[in-house]
Amino acid sequence: MTTRSRFATSTVICSERPVPWLASQGPLAYSPEEPPATDYFFQYSWILPGIFDPKINLREHRYFGSRLKSSARFLFDFWGNIRKGNGAARQRYSPFGIFSDIEVKTPVAVYHHVRKPYDTAGSVLIQHGSYQWISDQDQPNIDCGQVLLYRGIAENTAFRCLQFRLEELSPANRDILRKYLGVQAAMLSDSVLSFNTIHDRVNRCETDGLRHATWLGDEVATAAGLDIHSAGFANELWRAAQQSYSLDPLMGTQKFGPHYVVLKTPLNNLRITTFFAGESEVKIVDPSRVSVVETVGCQIEFIHAMK
Repeated sequence: MTTRSRFATSTVICSERPVPWLASQGPLAYSPEEPPATDYFFQYSWILPGIFDPKINLREHRYFGSRLKSSARFLFDFWGNIRKGNGAARQRYSPFGIFSDIEVKTPVAVYHHVRKPYDTAGSVLIQHGSYQWISDQDQPNIDCGQVLLYRGIAENTAFRCLQFRLEELSPANRDILRKYLGVQAAMLSDSVLSFNTIHDRVNRCETDGLRHATWLGDEVATAAGLDIHSAGFANELWRAAQQSYSLDPLMGTQKFGPHYVVLKTPLNNLRITTFFAGESEVKIVDPSRVSVVETVGCQIEFIHAMK
């Protein structure tokens, strides 16, 4: 049985504009420009019960979803400084997204934040209850709306990369792309569904309190009529969307290296996992908006859309 929240969690304004907050209206629609009055709204076990494993006691405190308040210190600092008037929120990127039959641009809010204890300048990324912090040194192009994506492939010598142009797709593949973008839009339209689907392939001890490792997104895609299991364009799109990257270069170059790729994509092509899941993990929505920056020890194997 799905746990119901007493708060609205729809993220869509009108029919085409999703927001990165927990909701587009109501108490969960708070933002750095209009912060919540108290820390109550950071207790996810109370306001977003639907993201937790049924075995979790929802009376426990889960700060931004994490069981450890200390791990969320940077977020309490971020919101506390804003709420106490110690510093205005400096937006680095326009947060609203776009839904249409030919494109999905994700809602991602990005704000400047200097992280303690080393006073390191960086950015807080916010999307439907997920938060990440990344340093300016690791992501120097955020103010330009671009991020670098790192993917280590161990000793492998080729990295598969789907490539296509909308105007070159066959009518059948355009219909597949429309369905695929509709699935992405559906998952981003509700903060609980968004959170659960971006963590549906995460399976780590840090996230054992969440509804992780469910492969929920596959169910959403299949229910929408997208054939993600048979060979073809739909399968390649879905595989590209499930490919994880990191915003932290050390994840690609060292932890999952030594062979790795560096790619580039707009911020509004990202879906982000939450901070305590680790690895600064993100995924992309539209593979056609990703470009190659660098390869180390490997080559790119471009996969083109089949007719």
